[in-house]
Amino acid sequence: MKPLKVLRSPRYPVISLPEAIDRVAKVYAADHRNKIPKALVAEHMGYQGLNGKSLGIISAIAKYGLLEGGVNSMWVTPLAVDILERESSDPERLQALRTAAGNVELYNDIDEQFSGKVSDQAIRSYLITKRSFLPESAERLIRSYRETKELVEGLPREGEPSFNEPEPGTMAPDTSAPVLSANLHPDWSKVTVVPPEAVFGAGQRRAVFDLSEGEVVITYPADLSPESVSDLQDYLAVFMKKARREAGIR
Repeated sequence: MKPLKVLRSPRYPVISLPEAIDRVAKVYAADHRNKIPKALVAEHMGYQGLNGKSLGIISAIAKYGLLEGGVNSMWVTPLAVDILERESSDPERLQALRTAAGNVELYNDIDEQFSGKVSDQAIRSYLITKRSFLPESAERLIRSYRETKELVEGLPREGEPSFNEPEPGTMAPDTSAPVLSANLHPDWSKVTVVPPEAVFGAGQRRAVFDLSEGEVVITYPADLSPESVSDLQDYLAVFMKKARREAGIR
């Protein structure tokens, strides 16, 4: 009697590029570019250690070129640092994002197979019939592909203003939100909140920190979970490293 053959889909990134950036940011915030055990990489991302799920996430991040290494150790790549540390409109950051998306061969195959707009059904059929994907895996890949393409296609082209940095005079000042006064401190760790944060849109809140150079505005969901608060703390740690460096604080 022949042994049963286990059907598996080809290797593919189980998360999108935006998700991969979020995950690698946690590793970078905790250990910068140090070479660390793969199990510690998983722990920095919130997992209890190496298992099927954490290994899949690590593999996906590596496919985008944001992590490298092997069984014994892994580290954050220069490509990831360009994405995490450079200004949002920096041409080198924009190119790094495009490079990361282009590192996934399956995404390139889909782009070559279908020129222009294509339905999820057509991609699904191609993955299952031509690339031997299982239906569930095809659905996951399509979701990751779509989210990655949405990010890259939303990037400004050379010479265009970044959507994160509108041209001067194109946005009216917001006078509706209360201002939170802040003590100007090298690490911004001491912020005095005057009134509560303003409700901003359905289910959103806005915090405005008034610094001598201008306002720092944070918009966030009103019902953050404990896990999301922890994630936000990690992202802000990366931001503060960048802000301190740009301000010349060592």
